Amino acid sequence: MDESRVADVAKALGSPVRVRILVVLMDGERCGCELVPLLSLDPSVVSRHLSILSRAGLVESRRDGARILWRLSSPEIPRLLKCL
Repeated sequence: MDESRVADVAKALGSPVRVRILVVLMDGERCGCELVPLLSLDPSVVSRHLSILSRAGLVESRRDGARILWRLSSPEIPRLLKCL
């Protein structure tokens, strides 16, 4: 077990906003611009939270033209969230 990785994931899950992002992404891939109104947050705040989730390995992104689409990085993440 990589203790550093576990700590990074635990820190990422320590924010209700980041948990909410993961819950939204459980329904499928979303553009960051779609998350802004859903979360009622500024784009820069959503971007910061997505970066933290990405560094923790919980989400990944892909470019679709000018948009960046975000998705859960593993199908196991919903199970992880249900355990908490």
